[in-house]
Parts: sequence; structure tokens; C-alpha cells
Amino acid sequence: MKAAVYYSNSDIRTEDVDDIPVGPGEVRVRVMACGVCGSDVMEWYRIRRAGRPGGIGAFGHECTGTIVETGSAVDPKWKAGDRVVVTHHVPCNTCNACIRGHTTACATLQTTKFKNGYGAFAEYVVLPGINVDRGMLRLPDPVSFDAGTFVEPLGCVVRGQQLAPTSDGRSVLIIGAGITGLLHIQAARLNGAGFIAVSNPSPERLKIARKFGADATISATEDVPEIFKELNGGVGADTVIMTAPVPECVRQSLEAVGPGGTVLFFAPTSPEVQSTINLWNLWQKEVTITHSYAADFHNLTTALKWIQYDRVNVADMITHTFPLRKTAEGFLLTARHRDGSLKAIVHPQE
Repeated sequence: MKAAVYYSNSDIRTEDVDDIPVGPGEVRVRVMACGVCGSDVMEWYRIRRAGRPGGIGAFGHECTGTIVETGSAVDPKWKAGDRVVVTHHVPCNTCNACIRGHTTACATLQTTKFKNGYGAFAEYVVLPGINVDRGMLRLPDPVSFDAGTFVEPLGCVVRGQQLAPTSDGRSVLIIGAGITGLLHIQAARLNGAGFIAVSNPSPERLKIARKFGADATISATEDVPEIFKELNGGVGADTVIMTAPVPECVRQSLEAVGPGGTVLFFAPTSPEVQSTINLWNLWQKEVTITHSYAADFHNLTTALKWIQYDRVNVADMITHTFPLRKTAEGFLLTARHRDGSLKAIVHPQE
């Protein structure tokens, strides 16, 4: 089969790779669409595994397709031809983290992946039995393959807002107006937020944030915490969601949060980045700092329902689609936005 093989963000090659057999409990999926995630283009992370098929891991994971083969012992509810959404990360459901409700902190979830090392920027993926059991959802007929690729990123947003509530009329500052920032806007509105503001350095992205439901926008080149407080009646945000993984945004998040508020560091900075935290200010304000990683089956199910019943607008986020041989173009567009680009999706069968 053909797969996109990563060497760098600007060097992704379409190569003939070995297809692998389907074992007991496993399922082969013909990939119809796979979104390019912001984590896919974190070159500092990907470059360590470049060109090594067995180590590429989750390269291409926001995917939908159709089942083409099921192994022995697969639940008979799954049949060839079924339209599905599949996820690469699934929890064990038995470790201490899972028992305490932190399924996405589970060591199993953080190491599971599709059986083939190339991920879903490929014509086919094979799902291990554990993924079939708790990482595959039926894609309703009204939901397109492209729209279904948003189940995973939206599921991550759903989980993030469980840890950093936006309900009960809370004021919310979302730092960053990329795909996850735009999804957080819509999720916050669904969850019952009050005032929602978004910051970003791009005037074009701020305009788009308004389109997707932001009440106000703030240029990231200005004093974001102070401007937010001016717009919010003189007080800081009840919830700050940082989706832009840069040190300045860490500082802005901690300065913008109000008394009793919560800061969600939704996006990670690179490992070598160190941040200074003024514990006195946070202590006095009783601020909660939290993080969220990935999504579990419950979060993914919620996300799919929101997409299926048009509670969240994902269709207007899809701006570019590419055949498999042009996967590199989708990566470059995601890494360096231009021409109104938002979401790039790869169609491996084209």
C-alpha cells in the first residue's frame, strides 16, 4: 500500500510500504479522510522519529474510513462496509489513573497506536484489538468523512472543558484562534459560558473567531490581560484556555485569570521551555492550574453527537483538501497559515 512517510515538515514522501495482516480481534480500515493536526507539525517532536516506520506512532490520527476486513473474534456488530471513526489512543480502564477518572493520563492510552507504524496518512490502517474494543465509533450516514475527522480534536476540547469549566455564565479567555481555539469557542457557548474573548496576533484569525462565536477579540500584540479585564467589567477571566504553545501565552494566561479562576494549558510548550510562576498571586487568588491531554471514548462520543446534530460548525473550518501524494502541502499549510487556511484534510484514496 501507499503511505506518507515523514522526514521533516517539508519532506514527506509518498512511499510503497508493506501492508500487514489482520489478526484475531483486529480490523482493517480503508482510510477516507485524515485531518492534519497541530501536533503533527510539531517538528521538534516528529523529527526524532523521522523516516522510521515503526516509530512514527500517531502520525496521522484524526481519521475516518470504512471497514474492509475483520479478524476472528471481532464483535459481529462490525462488518465490512461500515463507516467508522477510529482513534489511535485508548486507555486500559484498569490502572489507577483510569480508576480515578484520568483515563487520558493512562500509560496505555499514551502508548497505543494503529498497528501499522505509518498512522492514517496511508491507504489503510489496522486497528489492534484494544482499539477495536474502545476506540472505534460508527460514523452516522449524515456525517461526511471529512466532518468526522473533527471527532478526535473536538473530543479533546470536550475533555479540556470538563477540567476547566466554562458553564454557568463564566467569563472565558481563549488564547489562540487556531482550530482548537475555534472549537473551544463553540464548546464554551454550548456549555453555557457568558462573555467569551479570543486573542491572536493575526487580524484575519480574529475576524474568523468572531464568525465562530467570540464576543470580543484582542490582538496578541497588545496587553491581553489588561484589555480582557477592561472588556469584562474590570475583573479577570473565570476560565483561561491557552491553545498557543509559546512562553508569552503562558504569562498572559496567568495574569489574565481572575480570583477563583482556572487556567487550562491545553497546548504544550516544547520540553526545554521553563516558565516562571508567581505563586503568591495564584495563592491569593485561589487559582487552579490544570492541563488536559487527548480524549477518551466518552469525550469522543460527545463530540460525534455534537457534530452529527450540528451543535458545532466544523464544515466551515475545512478550507483545504489534498490527495495522499500532496500530504506535505497540507503540513506546510498547517504549520504556516496562509490564504485563509484553517483545516487541511488528506484523502488517502485520491
